[in-house]
Amino acid sequence: MASVRRAVVAVYFEKYATLVLNFATLYISSRLLTPNEIGVAFLGASLVALAEGLRDFGVTNYIVNAENLTKQEIRTSFTMMLMVAVFLTTAFVATAGLYADFAHEPRLENFVRIVAFGYLFASIGSPIVALLRRDLKFWNIAAINLGSALVGNITTIGLVMMGVGYMSFAWGSLSYPLSTFVFAILIRSDLSIFRIEFTKWREILAFGGFNTATGLLTALGSVIPTFMLGRASGSTDVGLYSRGQQVTEMPSRLVISAISAVALPGFAAHARTGRPLKDPYLKAVASLTAFHWPGLAMVILFAHPLVHIMLGPQWDTTIPLVQVMAAATMLSFPVPLMFPALVAAGGIRDTAKAWIISLPITSLIMILAAQHGPFILALSIFATTPIQVAVGLWFLMRRLKLSVGEYLRALLPSAAVTLVTALGPLIVIALNGFDMDISISHAVVGGGLGCVFWFLAMGWTRHPFADELAYLLGRVQTLAPARLHAPLALIRHFLDEGTKHGQVPAPSPLDSEINIVGCRDGMQSVWSVVKGRFGRLFERLDGRQTGKVESISDESL
Repeated sequence: MASVRRAVVAVYFEKYATLVLNFATLYISSRLLTPNEIGVAFLGASLVALAEGLRDFGVTNYIVNAENLTKQEIRTSFTMMLMVAVFLTTAFVATAGLYADFAHEPRLENFVRIVAFGYLFASIGSPIVALLRRDLKFWNIAAINLGSALVGNITTIGLVMMGVGYMSFAWGSLSYPLSTFVFAILIRSDLSIFRIEFTKWREILAFGGFNTATGLLTALGSVIPTFMLGRASGSTDVGLYSRGQQVTEMPSRLVISAISAVALPGFAAHARTGRPLKDPYLKAVASLTAFHWPGLAMVILFAHPLVHIMLGPQWDTTIPLVQVMAAATMLSFPVPLMFPALVAAGGIRDTAKAWIISLPITSLIMILAAQHGPFILALSIFATTPIQVAVGLWFLMRRLKLSVGEYLRALLPSAAVTLVTALGPLIVIALNGFDMDISISHAVVGGGLGCVFWFLAMGWTRHPFADELAYLLGRVQTLAPARLHAPLALIRHFLDEGTKHGQVPAPSPLDSEINIVGCRDGMQSVWSVVKGRFGRLFERLDGRQTGKVESISDESL
């Protein structure tokens, strides 16, 4: 658990730092480039994303998931990845003109050819990063990814400001794998793995074939709609749709990307011990939704100021897209954890089967919707996401022996936390005459209230992730000045961690009436927990519990 916690902290540090860099690129490019130029870059990036599933060929996940990894397997993995990279680079350079003609966008030809060379550098850097992931050395990975993001974003911003236009993103995309390759070699300089070898090609091909099929189908599900939108409506509508996606995906970048990065190595390490994955999977889902759902609720309610801050007032037409996409994205919460859980549980084939079943239906719906513009395409997500989620969950729940009731009970605390969190923004919007077009200062106030309500709700509902929050507060407490120890101890007690150095003692009398979510005796209703929390809160405020509060010390926790 400690290694996973350190991994999560490292990944979150990397994601937050990278988000700042990406925001700078988004902020500058949205004000210096037109929606048409951004649409061209997005169409080119979509093709690259489609081939990304082929480039990896499942090698990185094989390295992470393999039970007993040998040097021969690592070398064979590198050889296969290099062969695929050479093939893709050659294919894209040769067919870039055909793709540009089919998309009715001649500017894509040079864009695709430049980005294609990034596959060669990625084939060298990716195996090193996969080995670091396997060993849960996420601080090293954070250094590599953060350094690459710094190089890529600085390259893109510099070229945009120099007037290079949409091609700035092509050169920025090329600089990212190049810098990843350089930083990876510097951190893990074992060059003995970079030898041509085919000893374990059958094992890797068996795993990588289904992994590649899953990655390719996943990319197709996201690329086909936007490509058809560009073909039907032009690059401008693609630019509007893509920017709407970027605003919507802000909570995902902070939450899903971090949890997903740790999920597969964490699940795989757990599975190698022979223990069932059901409990850690349910806790991971609860942790993800505790952040993801409230974040998307904030995006829906604060879409106006978010668009103005991130993109500028000239992008107001994307606001309805942002609100619709954020609401629809709430339904997709199982998707990021389904793949790593299935792979760790030995269901790599199930991931491909799930996509083969759902992709034809969802693609048809989105292709038809794309003919009617970006807003209808955004609305179609409400139809396609439930199909994709239902098929994937059917395979996963069967593999983990997980019932619908257990799944819903794990989600109930996060649903309650989301509703309580939304009260902060709703209060500010109500004071503004129920007009959602509020100022940035009002959004800051509403967001602050939402964060306070979120924290309180995490404790009141006895959310599973509250223990992790209390653990982190405990680590902060050891570094904080002595005068802050008592307040931090009180907050930790509110979160019901009651730990010292991460060890959970027996429940105190104050908390004996509350059962932890998911315990053997079942889950106490969230409503009764909230009532109990409110009662104790008011008791503390009127002084009737002063003696108990003052008696709390580090030793008792």
